[in-house]
Amino acid sequence: MGSGGTRIGADGGAVRAPGFESAPSPRGGRDRTHRIADLAVHLDGGDRDAAKIAYLQTIHATFCAHVEVFFANPITTAFIPIGPGYEGLPAEIWAEGAAAGDVAERTIRARLDPLDFAAELRRVDGMPHELVPAAATLARSLDLFLLGRPNGDRWRTDILEAVLFDAGAPALVIPPDAAAAKDPRTILIGWRDTTECSHAIAASLPFLERAAQVHLVSVAETSSSEEKRIEPAADMAKHLSRHGISVVVRHLPKWNHPAEALLNEAAIVGADLMVAGAYGRSRLREMIFGGVTRALLRDCPIPLLMAH
Repeated sequence: MGSGGTRIGADGGAVRAPGFESAPSPRGGRDRTHRIADLAVHLDGGDRDAAKIAYLQTIHATFCAHVEVFFANPITTAFIPIGPGYEGLPAEIWAEGAAAGDVAERTIRARLDPLDFAAELRRVDGMPHELVPAAATLARSLDLFLLGRPNGDRWRTDILEAVLFDAGAPALVIPPDAAAAKDPRTILIGWRDTTECSHAIAASLPFLERAAQVHLVSVAETSSSEEKRIEPAADMAKHLSRHGISVVVRHLPKWNHPAEALLNEAAIVGADLMVAGAYGRSRLREMIFGGVTRALLRDCPIPLLMAH
């Protein structure tokens, strides 16, 4: 672990921050200029909805955002024989899938009824490959899309990638066992000098401006890469300071698994939210070799705001 961090204050000046000492709260008297106006959440009537709804309530209470609930009901079409006696089978399959969707929709509406704000429900029925574009279409007109952790599920992964890649929208990934939802007071940014990370930071400004502590943390990719990280990280910290956000900059030495370094640091500082760029490498390489994105999606115990 590194021995200290550089603090960039709201005036743009840098001071030395010993150990793990956090930056003082920059909240006093600051005009918060960024907000979340349009927000969507993906619900399916399953057990994972509860955590997402809890964070939906918290974000709405903070920003009074317009809320849209996205319910994609996949009509699963397994192998369908063709021949005499099977003429009506596709319609039967569709009817069964729609009926299952009706049950899930009633569950979702029952969970939304106690909310003290309006949430529009957008239901889309279709084959899985037809539903993914619907998620991207909705995401293009949003500030943030709340999603559950994919947990290796191909269908949930497809929706997440549609939001990040096809729509270019930020996603807030909520673990199913996340602690009680709250306005994040301590935020850790997993810093890399990439476009994806820059986009994630820009999308997280509404949260960063409200936070008491913001940590900009980089992990060395090689034992000789430290100098290459310092100047870009300092530039980003100064950029954030011009938004009135005080930042503690930390450079960690090389870890075999960078995601573990970020998760360890998040636990040390007590982070309520992690911000990271998504899929810095190609999706194919991420799938074959793992990567930071995949590891964070699998293991991050706090909400994870990602953008591509």
